[in-house]
Amino acid sequence: ISNSDIRVANEKKSYTILEALSATGLRSVRYALEIPNIKKIVANDLSHEAEKTIRRNIAYNKVDAVVQSSLSDASLLMYQHRFPLSSRFQVIDLDPFGSPSQFLDGAVQAIDEGGLLCVTCTDMAGLCGNHGEAAYAKYGCMPLKSKYCHEMALRIVLSCIDSHANRYKRYIEPLLSLSVDFYLRIFVRVFSSPSEVKRSASKRSYVFHCSGCETFHLQPVGKSVEIGNSKKYNPATGPVVSQLCDECNHVFKIGGPIWSKSIHSETFVTSLLVDIEKEKDCYSTQQRIRGTLSVVLEELPDHPLYLVIDHLCNVLHSTTPSHAQFRSAVIHAGYEISSTHANQAGLKTSAPVSVVWDILRSWVKLHPVNQKKISSNSPASVILSKESKFTANFEIIQTAVPQSKMMKLLRYPENPEADWGPKSKAIKKEFSSLSEKRQTLQGKRKAGPSDPAFYRQFPCKRFKIGICDLGINCKYSHESSTNPTQQSNSTSEN
Repeated sequence: ISNSDIRVANEKKSYTILEALSATGLRSVRYALEIPNIKKIVANDLSHEAEKTIRRNIAYNKVDAVVQSSLSDASLLMYQHRFPLSSRFQVIDLDPFGSPSQFLDGAVQAIDEGGLLCVTCTDMAGLCGNHGEAAYAKYGCMPLKSKYCHEMALRIVLSCIDSHANRYKRYIEPLLSLSVDFYLRIFVRVFSSPSEVKRSASKRSYVFHCSGCETFHLQPVGKSVEIGNSKKYNPATGPVVSQLCDECNHVFKIGGPIWSKSIHSETFVTSLLVDIEKEKDCYSTQQRIRGTLSVVLEELPDHPLYLVIDHLCNVLHSTTPSHAQFRSAVIHAGYEISSTHANQAGLKTSAPVSVVWDILRSWVKLHPVNQKKISSNSPASVILSKESKFTANFEIIQTAVPQSKMMKLLRYPENPEADWGPKSKAIKKEFSSLSEKRQTLQGKRKAGPSDPAFYRQFPCKRFKIGICDLGINCKYSHESSTNPTQQSNSTSEN
């Protein structure tokens, strides 16, 4: 799939776009002004105030011939466009506050055959494992609090979208999946094929995450076997790990199931880079786009998740080799390695976990650790007690340096301004800026009633044990009989 393929298809017919949660309608206005061959754009929102703003922006930008406002529940609107097939949208854009999970069922039904589904997620706390129970309820996958949590979040959402599509004999093909700033942005195409849906179990895996050394292993859910014209779909064999980690003797945590196939289309990303290079004057953020897509293109497509070498060295209490040194050691050992767009310190590799630890054992031999920092039965003690199966070569080679770094591209830009991050849901504005809001509300929840008599009804806990030396200056009562509960009970009895 490439931009040229989509462009040829667009030249053959006009198409419709749904921005299901439009808010201001500005994205729909940009679509109308910047994309050719659009038949209709529906800018929808449930808020009356938002719908008024959408209509005002449509009129101001003179795009009323293409963009129409809509005041409706997003899910209901998409369900209404399931049938007839001619009423389906070629592009659906979902950009909610928080999780898009409640809109996915309608979206995979209202999207046209081969249509583009654009999904944004800002509920990163849940997807990254801080509230795993909430993420499981929304996405049907258990996240793990780990260093690779941002890529795992992408794969959780992809698995969820595909699961919704499978119920209607449809499946997804990821074009581009990004974890940037404070959100996820995912682009997939949706197709119909009952036979392809049967392969869905083989596209998902559970994640075994070691609680000691914090490495991971993938356990496929299913497998597909094709011999000639014969196709069989069976449960995968397992488990892929022992009850305890082979490297550090600690137990595993289980997450998933996640999407374990490629999360990008190499052809699509390549064509994007070509188009951006041709029209670089059109994009004010051209440098960032080019840098991010270049890192995406360098990622190993068939090796889910990534390791953070700094963290693994922290487990061993050792110094950390440079990325160039570690990458060179992996390449010398005969394996592949790449960066990841989701974490500046992350590395994706085809090397097994045992090889990674052998490389780090070789590093520790060259740079010994302080044995006083290592307690018995700790992950570091168990790992370092084993002998390496080979001696790693840390001599830096040219292929260990990513091409995007050699080209000095803007790969991991810093936040553009102070207080950069997710904002609260749109409500009536009471403060002119975020800093003013913080100053005004600082300590609001901690502040008690202004009337001193309020505190006098409660006994001083420090006085009870004889350590309060404030005397009459103490705001709590020093009368041992003072007890609001007892007083209220005696009052009710009288």
